[in-house]
Amino acid sequence: MSWPHVDYDTDLWMKLPDAWETTPWKGPKQWARHMSEAWWGDSDLEPTRKDLKGLAATLQACAEQLPGSHPGFDVYLHLPDPRLMPLPVFVAAVEADGDRGETLRALVATEDTHLVEKPVVEDFTTERLGTGLRSLRHTRTTEEDRTIVAGVRYAWRVEEADCDVVVVVAAPDPRRVLSALDDIDAFAGRIDVPL
Repeated sequence: MSWPHVDYDTDLWMKLPDAWETTPWKGPKQWARHMSEAWWGDSDLEPTRKDLKGLAATLQACAEQLPGSHPGFDVYLHLPDPRLMPLPVFVAAVEADGDRGETLRALVATEDTHLVEKPVVEDFTTERLGTGLRSLRHTRTTEEDRTIVAGVRYAWRVEEADCDVVVVVAAPDPRRVLSALDDIDAFAGRIDVPL
């Protein structure tokens, strides 16, 4: 089965390393420090030492914690401004199985029991993957907590590669997700599955 490749905009996105052995960094802490300096350096802003350390600490936490929340997914961070909280986007391929329409609806989680309201589900077409589905959804974390989580999910069937491509975005800050929606759509449009 082929794995999705994303030709992402490096001014807006960074990819968390899959394995540290294949990178120039010894681990998450060194990577996070490097990326914080690079992100602030590419901005038009003058960071303080506290700014650099703050982003580095946030990126280190992302690198240490996010891969475990969706094992087997590649993790990308949307960060158009170093002052924002990075928005994680998870990308994976799963083996194609079952009826295309039913499977794609399940992958965009249209029947999630934690939904606050019915999700907005639309066809989503890209040049590289064809037509799939996108759902915009709001869920509640738990009945007790009642935190509203905004999410976007995408799914496509790639018959030639015998896989379904899945993209998952969710954050407890609905404004952050909605304000990034155009960038996320553009990101999704740059996903390909090399055959």
